[in-house]
Amino acid sequence: MNDDAVPPRRLDDPHVLLSILDNLPTSIFVKDEDLKFVYSNDLHCKMIGKPENLLLGKCDADFYPEAEASGFLAHDQEVISSGRENCSEELASNDSGMSLPVLTRKSRLLAPDGKTYLIGTNTDLTEIKKREDQYKALSETVPIGVIQIDEDGTISFSNPLANAYCGGDGANEARQEMIERIQSQHPEFPGKACKFETEIWALGVPRRNVIAISSGWLWIGRAQRSAIVSIVDVSEMTELRRINDDVSRLNRDLADNMKRLKEAQDELVKKGRMEQLGQLTATVAHELRNPLGAVRTSAFLLERKIKGKGLDVEAQIERINKGIVRCDNIITQLLDFSRNKQLNCHPENLDSWLGTVLEEEAKKLPAALAITCDLGLDGRLIPFDPSRLQRALVNLISNASEALVGQGDDPSKFATAEPVISVTTRLETDGVIIEVKDNGPGMAPEVLSRIREPLFTTKSFGTGLGVPAIEQIALQHGGRMDVTSVLGEGACFAIWLPLEGQSTDAVAA
Repeated sequence: MNDDAVPPRRLDDPHVLLSILDNLPTSIFVKDEDLKFVYSNDLHCKMIGKPENLLLGKCDADFYPEAEASGFLAHDQEVISSGRENCSEELASNDSGMSLPVLTRKSRLLAPDGKTYLIGTNTDLTEIKKREDQYKALSETVPIGVIQIDEDGTISFSNPLANAYCGGDGANEARQEMIERIQSQHPEFPGKACKFETEIWALGVPRRNVIAISSGWLWIGRAQRSAIVSIVDVSEMTELRRINDDVSRLNRDLADNMKRLKEAQDELVKKGRMEQLGQLTATVAHELRNPLGAVRTSAFLLERKIKGKGLDVEAQIERINKGIVRCDNIITQLLDFSRNKQLNCHPENLDSWLGTVLEEEAKKLPAALAITCDLGLDGRLIPFDPSRLQRALVNLISNASEALVGQGDDPSKFATAEPVISVTTRLETDGVIIEVKDNGPGMAPEVLSRIREPLFTTKSFGTGLGVPAIEQIALQHGGRMDVTSVLGEGACFAIWLPLEGQSTDAVAA
């Protein structure tokens, strides 16, 4: 700080100070220890209706009616003796005899010379009271409860609807209890501006769901702050919401029931068609198997007769044999799909049995295709029908092989450079999983969604019964078949079998 700087001057001209006090929009007065006026600014003189020269040296009893003067004197003496500030609403008569509502604040001042003074201010509440009366009159016409709560907890006003919520006009204790119950649930109420939904009740009055809105503490021209609380009855709205929720729930239940009914109807239709299809496929399979047997026998005899004669027809004979095997596989699929005879289940080491089946099937796969195993049942005995389950696994491996390498004779048509079929088993809480997975092209979502449908196929030579037949075998064992696939990432078929015999049509071996 610069020591040479001129310190700011204090305003100490008494004439200027008095001029400032006279121009303040507040009534100001000062009394001495005898409670006689020693100063009155212009606004205070106007309120009393006397010039300052007629006020100085006089006391309240010289201007006000006895009752008013006695009240002023009591407040003055309390402030002088206790030193505590006093703030109160008072009625003060002017020179016309009209009583004006005023808010008076008084405090004690100890001057440096040891003298004691009382300093006071008056605020004319006439206009504020008019607005307050208008507000109260308006609040009696609105369809909401209105309560005015003072900072000391007193309820200074409540409109008829708020009274009705609490049991009537005389239910002061009920109103107070209601406010206290709300405060116990919402500590910020009513001092802070807030809004919340709650429940109110009183003796002999039904419970109501309401929205309470508090203005928070406000100075509204009174000796203490007040909060205006609005109470909106939403009981009927709550009931309407409940009815609407019930109707919505019933609509959802109805929609669910309609959906289940439609699914049940579709299932019945599907079951009827499946039974007809099963009967048809069984008939066709049996009718084809007999002539196919004759073709197989004839091809065998023909191969023996021409062997070693140099006719160069070995390739044609091989093609005939492959066609016979293919037709035989199709007939087997037809029979597996339509077959309803009981399973012949017995407990067996599933991993050991599966290893033998895979070893035999691996010999039939194209050389370019690798098959890996990860069998994790540790010798667990599982009840199943070996013949039926083998056909399901052979079908899965055959499908995976065709998806990966086709016939295996044209590497340019392979789905991947390193085609692999992975077979795994694992134990779950109540069953086992046999999983056949490939790293082939996978299936598009629209194909995956229809893969279980009988007669659906994406192959030019398929029957569309292979996957449904596999699922049929799993279901007959009391299990299920799950299929997952992502286009470009291969497919995974998983057969779940129960640990205990739960098949739908099994017999003990």
